[in-house]
Amino acid sequence: MRTSGGAAVVMLRKGAWVLSLFVLLLTGCLGLYTGITEFNQVSTPLQRSVNIGVLPYGVLGLVTAYGVLRKRQWSVWSAVAWTIAITYVPPAAIIGYGDEDASWASAAIAGFASLLLGLAVIWTAKTMTRRDRTADASM
Repeated sequence: MRTSGGAAVVMLRKGAWVLSLFVLLLTGCLGLYTGITEFNQVSTPLQRSVNIGVLPYGVLGLVTAYGVLRKRQWSVWSAVAWTIAITYVPPAAIIGYGDEDASWASAAIAGFASLLLGLAVIWTAKTMTRRDRTADASM
């Protein structure tokens, strides 16, 4: 018999799992679409690096979503790679595509927020794929 605290933990994990899948699928689809459709629409090396960075987070988002959905342990490592890509792209895009008013502070904040999002997805992947998930057997 579970306590209400145990049920709350299971609901928290399931909610994190659903939100992580949503974020991974969304960034996966948008990353692939943007990376492919805007590949030749860049004018600086930094913009090119942003465009090249978008493609891996698109592919890795979809691959990681599949792995998390199937509860595969390798999805933790693909989530780490996805996190690296999504942490790089937003600040680089702010600097690369922004005008003179684009600040380094806004780029740093975007990178930090992306890193937090990525760490949450990594936590979810690790939590949902660990082998001793006896408490989560009912999910």
